Amino acid sequence: MASRVLPNSQNRITQAYSSSHLAVDLGWVTNESENIVKAHSSGTIIELVDGKNNNQGSTGVEAWGNYILIDHGNGFKTRYAHLEKNTFLVSKGQTVSQDTPLATMGNSGNSYGRHLHFEVYENNGRIDPTPYLTQGFDPIPSLKYKVHDATHGWLSWIPIEFNPGTSSNEFAGWAGYAIDAVQIYKYTYRVHDKVTGKWLYWNIGAGDNNYAGVIGHPIDGLQVQGLDYRVHLKGGGWLNWITTVNDTSMGYAGIFGREIDRIQLRYKGPIEV
Repeated sequence: MASRVLPNSQNRITQAYSSSHLAVDLGWVTNESENIVKAHSSGTIIELVDGKNNNQGSTGVEAWGNYILIDHGNGFKTRYAHLEKNTFLVSKGQTVSQDTPLATMGNSGNSYGRHLHFEVYENNGRIDPTPYLTQGFDPIPSLKYKVHDATHGWLSWIPIEFNPGTSSNEFAGWAGYAIDAVQIYKYTYRVHDKVTGKWLYWNIGAGDNNYAGVIGHPIDGLQVQGLDYRVHLKGGGWLNWITTVNDTSMGYAGIFGREIDRIQLRYKGPIEV
């Protein structure tokens, strides 16, 4: 899979975004031309640090090692960290375009092997960069979710927000009607089938026709990677928010045996830097 920051590389994700790792790490390849990091989108370089060596165990700014921070406007910034020293092709204050070569992937700072540490900021909070590996910042409204129930079919799309409330346009579902399928655009997720008592396969929300669930089988559990989420029990109330984590040992939202009639998602953040 080509990405906007390493368009000529295989883009192997070596560490995903999580509550303890507010970035995506992309691994190196043997062909050095594929390790040249490029600007995600047009913007201005507002921070640039070069000349740092590997410094395992470092914290704070030192942990990034050599890095570049680009301001793209409209509240969005991107950071490219652990770059190799003395390979920079740009300078602080420079205006860049999408695909402008920046520097070579390295192992500087708190790094245990060559990789690109890629961060995305919205309004100074770090958010999941995964959807932006292959898309720009304009399509943010397309990050959305919806649910299906046996009576109403597919309900309307709900935009993913940072701090959703509890009004009807800020969650997906119809009170009293069990959800049997979920669709989350651009994220990875799965549901637990109440009828079979099993987790279904992970679904990667890459398009409008992908969904998790079996029509006619109510769900009683939900897991989502890269977002915080919670569910509302049919005949009950809202359960606690589940904090973003990215592995199969993660918790889940729901109570096995209890049908779910509403779900709610939110971005992880905002987190002050």
